Amino acid sequence: MGGDNTNNASIYAKKVPMWVFHGGKDNVVPVDHSDVMVAALKEAGAEPKYTIYPNDGHNSWDDAFAEPELIPWLFSHSKK
Repeated sequence: MGGDNTNNASIYAKKVPMWVFHGGKDNVVPVDHSDVMVAALKEAGAEPKYTIYPNDGHNSWDDAFAEPELIPWLFSHSKK
């Protein structure tokens, strides 16, 4: 996710399932940006999944795309 304006959390909370990935050693976008957004999503009623890869830098997408649960999770959701 890399963070977002927390005012947008209520827009996403009930409409968009979220699985947030972040590298714990990201030196481009600090992990606390995602921490704050995930907290705001939860406060707005969402139940986001949140995975931090402790040894990843900014390229956490490599591990995210390798997640065995990612494709089943994506296809388990549908637009209402």
